[in-house]
Amino acid sequence: LETASAAQEQLLAQREEQLHRLEMERRRLHNLLQELKGNIRVFCRVRPVLPEESERQKELNHLHFPPDDRATLSFFWPQQSHTGRERRGNVRYNFSFDRVFAPGASQREVFEEIALLVQVGTPAPQNPL
Repeated sequence: LETASAAQEQLLAQREEQLHRLEMERRRLHNLLQELKGNIRVFCRVRPVLPEESERQKELNHLHFPPDDRATLSFFWPQQSHTGRERRGNVRYNFSFDRVFAPGASQREVFEEIALLVQVGTPAPQNPL
């Protein structure tokens, strides 16, 4: 019985060492991936119009979220003459981000996008023996 227990303890120690090595390798690869992508990410999340803003803002008609491009936000603004008397149509401004979230985006959708960027360190389980 003692030899079986000693063998199990030895196997457990080997597995813990292997787990530690694999965790270090995972972190190294994660950091390398982040470096290759660039260490800074810029996300844009547009919140929905609040009820008290809806009449003043008339929804979000001045913002456009291209369905085929999840990294661009287009902003349309009426162009006026320098004197302000004549309207010349809309001017379009395009903004690029790593990811744009429209007002209808859920918390889950945002979290799924950033989950790989966030690493939470969990302590290794302690051997109670």
